[in-house]
Amino acid sequence: MWYHDGTEVALGDVVTVPVPTGSARGRVVMLGETYEHLEIDAAFLEWVKRDRVLEPTSIVLEWIDENPFAHNDPQYSPVGNYMFSALDQWVVRGA
Repeated sequence: MWYHDGTEVALGDVVTVPVPTGSARGRVVMLGETYEHLEIDAAFLEWVKRDRVLEPTSIVLEWIDENPFAHNDPQYSPVGNYMFSALDQWVVRGA
């Protein structure tokens, strides 16, 4: 897998992605092309593998700082600390 700038994606890379409040940092923890992964939550990993929900051109990020989508509103589902992301020009490595 390759970033938009032509460099290779590696597990553990720190990236910046756009979010509604600006940008947030995440760590690449799973690759859609191979399903290769770092140590991540076992239940999450089992679900991703079982249901094949990760596209070959996507990655899974784990938030490094505070989860930018976290909330306390009981009318909405809670959010986890992982996010699926297309590997596009908005995913910037090392930023």
